[in-house]
Amino acid sequence: MALLFLVNYLDRVNVGIAAVEMNADLGFSATAFGLGAGLLFAGYTLFELPSNLILRRVGARLWIAAITASWGVCATATAFIQGETSFYLLRFLLGACEAGFLPGMILYLTDWFPRYERGRFTALFMLAVPVTVALGTPLSTLLMDVDAFGLPGWRFMFLAEGAPAILLSLLVPKLLPNRPEDARWLPAEEAIALRDKLTAEHGGVVEHGSGSLRAALSDYRLYVVALIGFGTSGGLYALTYFLPQIVAGFRNDFGMQLSTYHIGLITAFPSGAAAVAMWLYARKSDRARERIRHIAVPLFPAAAALGAALYLRSPLLVMVAITITTVGAFIVLPVWWQLPGMFLTGPGAAGGIGVIAALGNASGFVAPYLTGWFKDLTGDYRLGMLVIAGFMVVAAVSALLLGRDPAFRHR
Repeated sequence: MALLFLVNYLDRVNVGIAAVEMNADLGFSATAFGLGAGLLFAGYTLFELPSNLILRRVGARLWIAAITASWGVCATATAFIQGETSFYLLRFLLGACEAGFLPGMILYLTDWFPRYERGRFTALFMLAVPVTVALGTPLSTLLMDVDAFGLPGWRFMFLAEGAPAILLSLLVPKLLPNRPEDARWLPAEEAIALRDKLTAEHGGVVEHGSGSLRAALSDYRLYVVALIGFGTSGGLYALTYFLPQIVAGFRNDFGMQLSTYHIGLITAFPSGAAAVAMWLYARKSDRARERIRHIAVPLFPAAAALGAALYLRSPLLVMVAITITTVGAFIVLPVWWQLPGMFLTGPGAAGGIGVIAALGNASGFVAPYLTGWFKDLTGDYRLGMLVIAGFMVVAAVSALLLGRDPAFRHR
C-alpha cells in the first residue's frame, strides 16, 4: 500500500519540480501553471465518491488495480503535452483516474486494524507522502538531466516516473486481499478473532454515528471534518507545487548559485523531517487515544510559520519556517483520517470517506491556483502564503469546535 501511494503521490506532484524548466519551454505563467496543477483535484473531487462506492462493491484488489493502471497511463502521457490545453486535460484526467485511491485505502485499513492501532498504521501508509517529496524530488531533478528518446529532461522525467504505476497494477490482485478472511497467510482463527473485534468496534460507533449514505451526507460533522482536511492539505499543496520555484528564487533574492539538483535537495529537507515526526506523533495519538487536540495544536504554529516565512531575510530562516509548516501539517494528516471512523459506519463510511476526501483535497485545486494568481498579481508569493496560512487557522479552530461533539469526546 505504501509503495503504491509513493508512486501515486510522485505522479501527482512531480509537476512542481518539472515547472522549473517546463514553464519556460511551454510559456506558462504562474497562474496557468497553478491552474493546471490544481485541475488534478477537480477530477479528483468529482470522481471521489463514485469511485469509493465501486470499491466497496467490487473489493480493493480489483478496483485498486484498475485505478493504478489508469493513473499510470495518464502520468506517462504528460510527457507529451504541447501547451496549456493538453496540460489541463491530462491533469484533470489524472485526478479522475486516481480519485478513489487514497479514500479507498483509508477505508481498506478499517477492515484490518482496530481503531486504537489504526493511527500509527495509517501513518506508516501515509509516510509515502513525505518520503516521496524527500526522495522523489531529488530523483526527479536527476531524471530531468537525462535526455533520452529525443525528449527534453522534464518530459523524460514524466515518462520514467509514470511507468511504474502500470507495472505495479499487475501485482495488486495478488498482494491486496479484500478482507482478513481472504488472506492465505493469516490463520483462520486469527482472521475470525480480528473480524469479531472489528465488528464489535463498528457496533460501538452506531450510538453517535451515521450508518447509511443518506445519513452521512446530512451529518454536519462530515463537512467539518472535510474543512479540517481542506485547511491542513492547503498548506502542503501550496508548498509542494511552488516550493521548488520559491527556492529557485533564492538566486535573485539572496544571490545564491543553485542548480536544479540543489533546488531538489533543499526542497526535500522539510519533508524528510516530517517523515520522522509523522510516525512518532501518530503513535503518541494512539497511546493517548485522543485525536482533536492532536490535530489542532500543531496547526497554529504551522500557520504562523507559513505566513511569516517569505518575510524573513535569510534563506536558512525561510527554510526553517517552511519546515515547521511542513512538519506541522504532515503530522496532522494520519490523525485527521481517524475522525471519519469515529462517527461513520457501514455504507455511510464508504460514501462519507469519499466525500471527505473529495472536499478536503479540493484544496489541491484552490491552494495552487490562488498561490499562482497572487504571484502574478503582486510579483511574489507572500500574499498567497498568508491566505493559505489562514486556511490552516480555520482548520485548527474547526477541530476544537468539533471536539465538543459526544462522538469525539470518548477515548
